[in-house]
Amino acid sequence: MSAMKKVFILILAVGTLLQSCNYKAQDHVKEKVVPAMEEAIMQVGTIKKTGVPIRSFIGRTTNDTVVSKMHTCLGVMFSENTSKNKYALAQYSAIIDHCQHGQSKFVIERFLRHDANGRSVFLIVDELDVVTNYPTVCYGKFQLAIENDIEGDYFVEFYNNDAEIITQVRRIWRIDLEKEKFVEITKPKNLRLINPDYVESDEDPAFTNN
Repeated sequence: MSAMKKVFILILAVGTLLQSCNYKAQDHVKEKVVPAMEEAIMQVGTIKKTGVPIRSFIGRTTNDTVVSKMHTCLGVMFSENTSKNKYALAQYSAIIDHCQHGQSKFVIERFLRHDANGRSVFLIVDELDVVTNYPTVCYGKFQLAIENDIEGDYFVEFYNNDAEIITQVRRIWRIDLEKEKFVEITKPKNLRLINPDYVESDEDPAFTNN
Protein backbone atom coordinates (compact mmCIF):
# COMPACT_ATOMS: atom_id res chain seq x y z
CA MET A 1 0.00 0.00 0.00
CA SER A 2 1.26 3.49 -0.84
CA ALA A 3 0.37 4.66 2.66
CA MET A 4 3.11 2.46 4.09
CA LYS A 5 5.67 4.12 1.83
CA LYS A 6 4.96 7.63 3.03
CA VAL A 7 7.26 9.35 5.49
CA PHE A 8 5.55 8.97 8.84
CA ILE A 9 5.54 12.09 10.97
CA LEU A 10 3.10 11.09 13.64
CA ILE A 11 1.56 13.29 16.27
CA LEU A 12 1.38 12.23 19.89
CA ALA A 13 -2.04 12.29 21.53
CA VAL A 14 -2.13 14.77 24.40
CA GLY A 15 -1.88 13.16 27.79
CA THR A 16 -1.25 9.61 26.60
CA LEU A 17 2.55 9.67 26.42
CA LEU A 18 4.61 7.32 28.55
CA GLN A 19 8.37 7.91 28.48
CA SER A 20 11.03 5.83 30.22
CA CYS A 21 13.74 8.25 29.09
CA ASN A 22 12.30 11.12 31.09
CA TYR A 23 10.56 9.16 33.82
CA LYS A 24 8.56 10.38 36.78
CA ALA A 25 6.82 8.05 39.20
CA GLN A 26 3.07 8.53 38.92
CA ASP A 27 -0.16 6.83 39.95
CA HIS A 28 -2.61 5.18 37.58
CA VAL A 29 -5.27 7.87 37.38
CA LYS A 30 -8.18 8.19 34.99
CA GLU A 31 -11.39 9.95 35.81
CA LYS A 32 -12.55 8.45 39.14
CA VAL A 33 -10.13 5.53 39.25
CA VAL A 34 -8.26 5.54 42.56
CA PRO A 35 -4.41 5.54 42.34
CA ALA A 36 -3.40 2.03 41.45
CA MET A 37 -0.18 1.06 43.11
CA GLU A 38 1.62 2.00 46.26
CA GLU A 39 5.28 2.54 45.47
CA ALA A 40 7.72 0.27 47.26
CA ILE A 41 11.46 -0.07 46.74
CA MET A 42 13.30 -3.35 47.07
CA GLN A 43 16.58 -3.33 48.96
CA VAL A 44 19.43 -2.75 46.51
CA GLY A 45 21.46 -5.59 48.01
CA THR A 46 18.88 -8.20 47.04
CA ILE A 47 19.84 -8.01 43.37
CA LYS A 48 23.54 -8.18 42.59
CA LYS A 49 23.51 -8.33 38.80
CA THR A 50 21.50 -6.40 36.23
CA GLY A 51 21.60 -9.42 33.92
CA VAL A 52 19.44 -11.55 36.19
CA PRO A 53 15.90 -11.58 34.74
CA ILE A 54 13.08 -10.26 36.89
CA ARG A 55 10.65 -13.11 37.47
CA SER A 56 7.48 -13.08 35.41
CA PHE A 57 4.64 -10.89 36.66
CA ILE A 58 2.00 -12.30 34.31
CA GLY A 59 -0.99 -13.52 36.31
CA ARG A 60 0.03 -11.61 39.43
CA THR A 61 -1.80 -8.59 40.83
CA THR A 62 -0.30 -5.26 41.75
CA ASN A 63 -0.74 -5.95 45.48
CA ASP A 64 1.20 -9.21 45.16
CA THR A 65 4.29 -9.11 47.38
CA VAL A 66 6.66 -9.74 44.45
CA VAL A 67 5.22 -6.80 42.52
CA SER A 68 4.67 -4.40 45.40
CA LYS A 69 8.33 -4.60 46.45
CA MET A 70 9.44 -3.34 43.04
CA HIS A 71 9.97 0.32 42.28
CA THR A 72 7.17 1.78 40.14
CA CYS A 73 8.94 3.88 37.50
CA LEU A 74 5.83 4.81 35.54
CA GLY A 75 2.13 4.12 35.47
CA VAL A 76 -0.62 5.52 33.27
CA MET A 77 -4.17 4.58 32.37
CA PHE A 78 -5.07 4.16 28.71
CA SER A 79 -7.24 7.16 27.86
CA GLU A 80 -9.39 5.48 25.22
CA ASN A 81 -10.79 1.98 25.41
CA THR A 82 -13.83 0.50 23.69
CA SER A 83 -14.08 -2.52 26.01
CA LYS A 84 -15.73 -2.53 29.42
CA ASN A 85 -12.36 -3.10 31.10
CA LYS A 86 -9.89 -0.44 32.20
CA TYR A 87 -6.22 -0.92 31.38
CA ALA A 88 -2.93 0.65 32.38
CA LEU A 89 0.67 0.54 31.20
CA ALA A 90 3.35 0.47 33.89
CA GLN A 91 7.10 0.10 34.26
CA TYR A 92 8.78 -1.64 37.21
CA SER A 93 12.40 -2.05 38.27
CA ALA A 94 14.09 -3.60 41.29
CA ILE A 95 16.32 -0.53 41.66
CA ILE A 96 15.19 3.03 40.98
CA ASP A 97 18.26 3.84 38.86
CA HIS A 98 17.37 1.00 36.49
CA CYS A 99 14.36 2.95 35.25
CA GLN A 100 16.77 4.79 32.95
CA HIS A 101 19.92 2.68 33.09
CA GLY A 102 19.35 -1.01 33.65
CA GLN A 103 16.83 -3.82 33.63
CA SER A 104 13.15 -3.13 34.01
CA LYS A 105 9.79 -4.50 32.99
CA PHE A 106 6.89 -2.89 31.10
CA VAL A 107 3.50 -4.47 31.71
CA ILE A 108 -0.11 -4.24 30.58
CA GLU A 109 -2.49 -4.23 33.55
CA ARG A 110 -6.24 -4.79 33.72
CA PHE A 111 -8.19 -3.13 36.54
CA LEU A 112 -9.77 -5.65 38.92
CA ARG A 113 -11.15 -3.94 42.01
CA HIS A 114 -10.47 -1.56 44.86
CA ASP A 115 -8.96 -3.02 48.01
CA ALA A 116 -10.08 -2.29 51.58
CA ASN A 117 -7.95 0.86 51.63
CA GLY A 118 -9.45 2.20 48.40
CA ARG A 119 -6.39 1.44 46.28
CA SER A 120 -6.90 0.09 42.78
CA VAL A 121 -5.79 -3.49 42.19
CA PHE A 122 -4.70 -4.52 38.68
CA LEU A 123 -4.04 -7.91 37.11
CA ILE A 124 -0.86 -8.07 35.02
CA VAL A 125 -1.75 -9.69 31.69
CA ASP A 126 1.43 -9.22 29.61
CA GLU A 127 4.99 -7.98 30.00
CA LEU A 128 8.17 -6.98 28.17
CA ASP A 129 11.57 -7.29 29.84
CA VAL A 130 13.82 -4.47 28.65
CA VAL A 131 17.25 -2.99 29.34
CA THR A 132 17.24 0.79 29.24
CA ASN A 133 20.35 2.88 28.64
CA TYR A 134 19.35 6.48 28.10
CA PRO A 135 19.79 7.95 25.53
CA THR A 136 21.05 4.91 23.58
CA VAL A 137 18.01 2.71 24.31
CA CYS A 138 14.71 4.38 25.25
CA TYR A 139 11.12 3.21 25.44
CA GLY A 140 7.84 5.06 25.21
CA LYS A 141 4.13 4.79 24.42
CA PHE A 142 2.94 6.71 21.39
CA GLN A 143 -0.52 7.08 19.88
CA LEU A 144 0.01 6.59 16.15
CA ALA A 145 -1.87 5.89 12.93
CA ILE A 146 0.18 3.14 11.29
CA GLU A 147 -1.83 0.06 10.45
CA ASN A 148 -4.70 0.83 8.06
CA ASP A 149 -4.31 4.49 9.12
CA ILE A 150 -6.29 3.72 12.28
CA GLU A 151 -4.94 5.47 15.37
CA GLY A 152 -3.84 3.20 18.18
CA ASP A 153 -1.39 2.81 21.06
CA TYR A 154 2.12 1.62 20.25
CA PHE A 155 5.13 0.82 22.41
CA VAL A 156 8.40 1.91 20.82
CA GLU A 157 12.09 1.22 21.38
CA PHE A 158 14.16 4.12 20.04
CA TYR A 159 17.30 6.22 20.28
CA ASN A 160 16.80 9.70 21.71
CA ASN A 161 18.85 11.90 19.39
CA ASP A 162 18.08 15.14 21.27
CA ALA A 163 16.29 16.49 18.21
CA GLU A 164 12.67 17.42 17.51
CA ILE A 165 12.15 14.32 15.36
CA ILE A 166 13.10 10.78 16.41
CA THR A 167 14.54 9.02 13.37
CA GLN A 168 16.12 5.90 14.86
CA VAL A 169 13.32 3.54 15.82
CA ARG A 170 14.57 0.06 16.66
CA ARG A 171 11.44 -1.97 17.40
CA ILE A 172 7.73 -1.32 17.71
CA TRP A 173 4.81 -3.17 19.30
CA ARG A 174 1.07 -2.61 18.99
CA ILE A 175 -0.61 -2.59 22.40
CA ASP A 176 -3.54 -4.89 21.67
CA LEU A 177 -6.01 -4.54 24.54
CA GLU A 178 -8.47 -7.02 23.03
CA LYS A 179 -5.80 -9.74 23.13
CA GLU A 180 -4.15 -8.13 26.17
CA LYS A 181 -0.77 -8.45 24.47
CA PHE A 182 2.22 -6.52 23.20
CA VAL A 183 2.19 -7.51 19.51
CA GLU A 184 5.44 -6.74 17.71
CA ILE A 185 4.96 -5.42 14.18
CA THR A 186 7.29 -4.75 11.28
CA LYS A 187 8.77 -1.29 11.63
CA PRO A 188 7.44 0.96 8.85
CA LYS A 189 10.10 2.39 6.57
CA ASN A 190 11.06 6.00 7.20
CA LEU A 191 9.10 6.06 10.45
CA ARG A 192 9.46 9.41 12.21
CA LEU A 193 8.18 10.35 15.66
CA ILE A 194 7.92 13.66 17.46
CA ASN A 195 10.37 13.60 20.36
CA PRO A 196 8.49 14.38 23.60
CA ASP A 197 11.74 15.14 25.45
CA TYR A 198 12.92 17.75 22.98
CA VAL A 199 12.80 21.33 24.25
CA GLU A 200 13.78 24.13 21.93
CA SER A 201 16.13 26.58 23.57
CA ASP A 202 14.86 30.12 24.08
CA GLU A 203 18.37 31.48 24.14
CA ASP A 204 19.56 33.68 21.32
CA PRO A 205 22.52 31.84 19.72
CA ALA A 206 24.05 35.24 18.94
CA PHE A 207 24.08 36.17 22.64
CA THR A 208 27.34 35.72 24.48
CA ASN A 209 28.31 36.50 28.04
CA ASN A 210 31.11 38.96 28.56
